[in-house]
Amino acid sequence: MFVAFALGIGAFATTRDLGWLSPFGIESESHDSQVIHAIERTQEVSLLSLGVQGITNEKRCAEAFGKCIPGSAEQVFLQYNFNAKLGIDGAQVEVTKSGENSFRVSIPDFTFIGYEKPTFKVATEDAGVLEWFTPDIDKVEMINKILDSKARTKYLASNSALLKDQTEVFYNSLITSIDRDAVTTYEFRS
Repeated sequence: MFVAFALGIGAFATTRDLGWLSPFGIESESHDSQVIHAIERTQEVSLLSLGVQGITNEKRCAEAFGKCIPGSAEQVFLQYNFNAKLGIDGAQVEVTKSGENSFRVSIPDFTFIGYEKPTFKVATEDAGVLEWFTPDIDKVEMINKILDSKARTKYLASNSALLKDQTEVFYNSLITSIDRDAVTTYEFRS
């Protein structure tokens, strides 16, 4: 009896692996091809890393005569978390000697360098019984709004004073490591 049970389990596993259990089986295949066609050396100086986290939502509903159809609403809450790197293009920084032990440092506009460790997940979705009337909410579009140029500009503007302070700390430490008595003045082009 045990042998028959073991043979039955083995036969079931084999037919499952071969896809014979369902006459309409499911076949799945995926491919990924990637070519790195350029490597660019950069001299970006990261001055700040902002830990950004939040939740955003979008709501849609089908409309008739300019009014939302009851029960057709769909709402998505998307939770996000990432580090935003802010800094400058170090190749555009100009350090000139302005006198004995004094230097003038000209700093270019601050720039958004990039994102690090981004995570996005749907916190919750809420849909009415007639939500199939409503076009699906595009979650990729929601992510793109979080990471768009307006958001990057906002991060730079709201941290301008801190970026200037960190720039002075960074370049003062470099210059005074060469000349301990150095006095520096800064010119921010932004």
